[in-house]
Amino acid sequence: MTGVISSRHEPTEKVPTNPFAVPGLMRDVDPLNPVRNDRHLSLYVPVDNTEAAFARCRAEFHDPSYLVDTGRLVVVTGDRGCGKTALINRCAHWLREQLATAGLRGEVVDVTRQARENEPMAERRAKVCKALVDTVFQRQLFTSELAHQMREQPDDAYFNLASCLPTDLVLIVLLPRSADLTEELVTYATDARARIVFFGETSYQLPDERRQRLDQAGHAPPVFLEVGGLREHDAARFAEQRLGAVPEGELPRVAAKALDDYTTFRRHVSIGEVQRLLYGMYEKLRVQADRPDEVTYQHISQHFLSIAVSLLENPR
Repeated sequence: MTGVISSRHEPTEKVPTNPFAVPGLMRDVDPLNPVRNDRHLSLYVPVDNTEAAFARCRAEFHDPSYLVDTGRLVVVTGDRGCGKTALINRCAHWLREQLATAGLRGEVVDVTRQARENEPMAERRAKVCKALVDTVFQRQLFTSELAHQMREQPDDAYFNLASCLPTDLVLIVLLPRSADLTEELVTYATDARARIVFFGETSYQLPDERRQRLDQAGHAPPVFLEVGGLREHDAARFAEQRLGAVPEGELPRVAAKALDDYTTFRRHVSIGEVQRLLYGMYEKLRVQADRPDEVTYQHISQHFLSIAVSLLENPR
């Protein structure tokens, strides 16, 4: 076995699948999304406080019957790359299934790509509203076209949206990432009327005074879910889970302390960065004829350095 990770040597046997690629999506390193592919449910790993946040969401919607009369805003906060989007997708999938316990059904509408962070708030809100209403219309879910006729007037469209839907239907709306600390979230807290649940995310922290303002903005206080940074052994746990489904001897495991050493050295490493790093390494490893017995800290450092050099030589 060689100690070098290289992309130059092609194996003669069948090339193994990259265990760090997210299956069933157009991009291998996109966030987990069980709304689109329920196989992703088994891929969640308890890192970054995501398990506690998911439990909090389940507690808030354990009995979802109140959504008939009251909407909610769910706000997920945390640094970039720490799993906010994957958590939202997991919560949205769970809520869609949970609604059946109250005789309701859910429709997930993903408008996360309909507005950019640097656009003015009013323009973002208008784009999101139009995309949401048009999607509901295209799926033939409206019982009245009134809301669709108002799709370019967000205040009127959101006010009338619930009355234009079947009485047992709850819309679960995934919002674009917010760069605004309070104002945009306040508008969605207000817009979350009966049978509408908005899920939003921001990389900014929300201090107590802003949370208090959000608490008073809507018909019900928002659900705040916080995702933290990687804790000790989180990265190793993630790698172990992903590699656990790989047949013994097919691909090398990651050495016990390799990722602990890497996250200690690098600091402020996100789970997204760890996934991209390991995905890149195993893209090379899986096509090598000669593979190391295990992936060490030295291999990880070498790969990270090669990425840094490549970025310096080929700046985007």
